[in-house]
Amino acid sequence: MRKTGLFFLIPLLFLRSIPLFAQPGVLKGNTVETVTNNFIHSLKAVSADSVIILRLANYFESEMNSIHIFIRDDARLTAIEKDKAVRSLVYFMRELSENLARRNLGIYDIPGAIHSYRNVLLAVLSDKPLNPVLERAGPQGSQLMASVFSQYQQYDLLSDIAVYKRMASSPEFILQFLEKKPGFRFTDSLLLDAAANDPLRIVYYLNTTLPGVQDRIRNTTNIYLKEIALLSGDKHASELLPFVIQIADKKLTREEILGKRTEVPAYFQLLVNTLQESIVSGDPDPVFLKPLRNGIKQKALSFYVNEVNDRHSEPEPARFSSIKALRPQDIYYTITSCGEELYTSSYLGLYKRMMQHFKEGPVDSLFDIVQYDNLRIFLRLAANYNVLDDFLHRLSAEKRKEILWRFIGGIEKAESNALEKAMDIADAFVSLSPGSDGSELIEAELQSNLIRCTDSQNYLGIRLYSILSDIFNLVKQKNGLGKLWATLGDYEVLKHTALENEKGEIVELVLFYGDEDGVISCNNFLRLYGDRSKWEVTKNANWVSIRSLSGQPLTIYANLPLDIRQEMDVSAQDSLVAFLKEHSLEPTVLVHRGHSYHLDKTMKRLTPSVKLAILGSCGGYNRAISIAGINPDVQVIGSKKTGAGSINDPIIEEINKILVDNKDLYWPDTWKNLSNRFGKEGKLSLFNEYFPPANNLGLFVLKLFKYYNRSM
Repeated sequence: MRKTGLFFLIPLLFLRSIPLFAQPGVLKGNTVETVTNNFIHSLKAVSADSVIILRLANYFESEMNSIHIFIRDDARLTAIEKDKAVRSLVYFMRELSENLARRNLGIYDIPGAIHSYRNVLLAVLSDKPLNPVLERAGPQGSQLMASVFSQYQQYDLLSDIAVYKRMASSPEFILQFLEKKPGFRFTDSLLLDAAANDPLRIVYYLNTTLPGVQDRIRNTTNIYLKEIALLSGDKHASELLPFVIQIADKKLTREEILGKRTEVPAYFQLLVNTLQESIVSGDPDPVFLKPLRNGIKQKALSFYVNEVNDRHSEPEPARFSSIKALRPQDIYYTITSCGEELYTSSYLGLYKRMMQHFKEGPVDSLFDIVQYDNLRIFLRLAANYNVLDDFLHRLSAEKRKEILWRFIGGIEKAESNALEKAMDIADAFVSLSPGSDGSELIEAELQSNLIRCTDSQNYLGIRLYSILSDIFNLVKQKNGLGKLWATLGDYEVLKHTALENEKGEIVELVLFYGDEDGVISCNNFLRLYGDRSKWEVTKNANWVSIRSLSGQPLTIYANLPLDIRQEMDVSAQDSLVAFLKEHSLEPTVLVHRGHSYHLDKTMKRLTPSVKLAILGSCGGYNRAISIAGINPDVQVIGSKKTGAGSINDPIIEEINKILVDNKDLYWPDTWKNLSNRFGKEGKLSLFNEYFPPANNLGLFVLKLFKYYNRSM
């Protein structure tokens, strides 16, 4: 069994022991040799991942040697052309080094950059098309190629390809860009990207009187873009646009779609059926699946999720009556499209009702129906809501193995979100019973993928599967996760000094929302600080400040839960944040008090100064990873299932008491004290759904990945 150790660091002192280009006659000078040696040496400063660096250095040396030999020995090239090509190789190494130093590229991007350089060089020397060569390259990689080949006549084209890639990655800005550059080489392709991202925005744009590229859109030869232009005058455009491919291809008519629209389940099921048919048949332009997916999400929210959430206090038959007519695949897409917006009880209710469709046997047929679409999302949510073990046991042994193979395998191929997929896999570990079939299958798949990536020299895969394998092994050990602290820093404690500003004060920001629950939550919160001998409370029209009168200075700022219908609650937050900024007050503690569907608004208030985020909402665990993506050093407390004010308030009260007493937040003791309190109050089962900062495996993957990619 092949394995790379998590804590075993190979010394870098002997990274280069064999002279570069050792074969006699390979080089007549030492320019390429010197630059290559300099690049390999610089790798040591870019990353602490010595295991990968050693492999990568050997690979880089071999590839540069190979390319240089090819240039030297190509009889078709003149001496001038060979010199020009060699200079491009030197430029490539220097540009790559600068991009790594600026963090525009990472060490795991190096093999892809080499692959792109080799292919572009061949295309340039052979005068072949460049677009296919750079089809898979990202914006940064494409810009790198433009810089490297700036001395060639193809530079302008390469530069435009890089601009196209950059704009295509931010499609919401395409129309604005094209207004300024209507003659851009790839205008038609960008318009298609903009339409595929948000066709309704194209409709709005065509209905304005603003000067721009309306004529280019209306005169397009692309049948899908032309159909969007035709629908721009239709009052039902928003209902029709998800089906733009089917309408353009004459598979559905406007009348058929609008006829289904009169019945809520029929229209939603048409969306689901159309997506399934597109996936099975292979859509001629798969980029247009996004409007269809967005249509499913929007209708799932408005037709089902919002109603189920809003009726959370009603008996189950009434609460879930809206989904009574839905098929298992409809519920599946409701869950996987709206997982972040679902209350915990809503998710569990939907999951339960989906499983009821498979009473007579295993649920294998579910994935035959949905063609494994959104599989990772479904399994991640099942893990986060602690039903993954239950789901896997409902599958046949053969299907269980296939599902986990699909879940775990090949994450390195999704380069743009490979890390996110690895974090999803890690989150599944704690949801599985030790020694269960699922647990054993996961362990086997992790090792199989690690061996596969090692054999194929896929460095990103090696690192991610190494991290996952090590975390999985630690999870199986008693107190095994404690071994991580030696590498990552002590997540069992949050130092008091880390939360203080220059004046020694701790600033805490609490955000409320103006629905009925938010008003109740705010009133209960304020009661915690009613003792005027300990707290000074000051109110204005938008927010309240609460200042400790003894002990360590702690000031809590909280917005008032004003009318949500007029967005006055968000305006109150804006006013409070502006005040804090004006007075150079940076919160180090951020508290979210509201339902999970408000978390997106809270996350916009997250700044690098925040060291502790307390998510007082259902399913806060699901957003802990997103928060860490904004601020990887933040410690997060939240609920894996149901969030409750009766749990949130005591947690906040306990933390603030420790801070005022000028003590560090040592989470094992804090959690033990809270467990004792909730045990006496009969709320321990509810509290046990909350996680302290040290118990989030997805965050460990992120931290370990960043640890290995830190500079030496």
